[in-house]
Amino acid sequence: MSCFVLVGLISCRQVRVHLSPETPLPEADPACLTELLASDNYQELTRSFTLREETLVRIVGQAEGTSFELIPGFVEAYLNDGIEFFIDLGTVCRQYRFVWDSRLVTGNNADTTGVRFAQHDPSETSYVFEVAIPWRTLGFDGLPTDKEVLRMDVSVLDNDEGSRDSQIAWSGVNSKLYLEWSQFGDFPLAGHQTAAPPVIDGMVDATWETQERIPMTHVILGALRDEADLSGWFRLLWDQENLYLMVEVEDDLKRQAAFMFDNGHLEDAAGNVLWRLEFNRSTHAGGALKNRRQEDTLRLPAGKYVLYFETDESHAAAHWDDLPPYEPFSGIKIYALD
Repeated sequence: MSCFVLVGLISCRQVRVHLSPETPLPEADPACLTELLASDNYQELTRSFTLREETLVRIVGQAEGTSFELIPGFVEAYLNDGIEFFIDLGTVCRQYRFVWDSRLVTGNNADTTGVRFAQHDPSETSYVFEVAIPWRTLGFDGLPTDKEVLRMDVSVLDNDEGSRDSQIAWSGVNSKLYLEWSQFGDFPLAGHQTAAPPVIDGMVDATWETQERIPMTHVILGALRDEADLSGWFRLLWDQENLYLMVEVEDDLKRQAAFMFDNGHLEDAAGNVLWRLEFNRSTHAGGALKNRRQEDTLRLPAGKYVLYFETDESHAAAHWDDLPPYEPFSGIKIYALD
């Protein structure tokens, strides 16, 4: 990477750093403006630096992380953005969870035989799931009629800060929907049958436009700032083969089903977070799949800044427990751009 240290800027070696006493400071990168690199596991590192003039910088972070797609067992799907569909079949309740930006289906008693779904992202603050579930998979004996009334519920999960922060539902009143089936509502199939099955592509086509858009207004977990924070609607169709569900979500901060084992961010003097390591903004850094690299360009005004970086119990520099990244460091580097 080509970069320059601007005249009047404090160099890498003149800033304050706190490290575990038993580990030496990693060798500085002479090309960077400033850097904060881990040299061991279980480190909580900080470094302050000052810009004497407005500067365009390239910030590069490398850390250990994974996603639900890479290693499902490391990421709890229920903590992330997505939708849930519940149906009470009398002797069993099936829960289907579809996680934003994931191809997997999870949930309690979720028989996924023949289940099809598609996702669409109309904007940066919205997403849509379209689902088809065969009646036989749901456990219905015989074919449904328009006299059937489904005991069911639909909910939306929201994760803004690394865990499940809020949840809304159509009928439920608390977050234990998967245990307390009495919260489910009655949904009559009459008036929702379709002669032409919808194309499962995540798009709200003419078939869906004929159906009522039902809001989910019960906040069953956390608190919402406003409708932009989280809101959702669903529609339902059916034919002799499948039950069809369309869920539309407004969410001002969509988060991938992912987790960073190491964490880092940049703050200004007032404590505002200007940049943060995020899995969904990272790419593979080479070596082990969990090696992640994130690069962003920021224009920083003159002032004081603080870098933070924290490592967990494994896979830090000099203690790699798998193949290291192509550029073997864990931490954050900031380069001044010409």
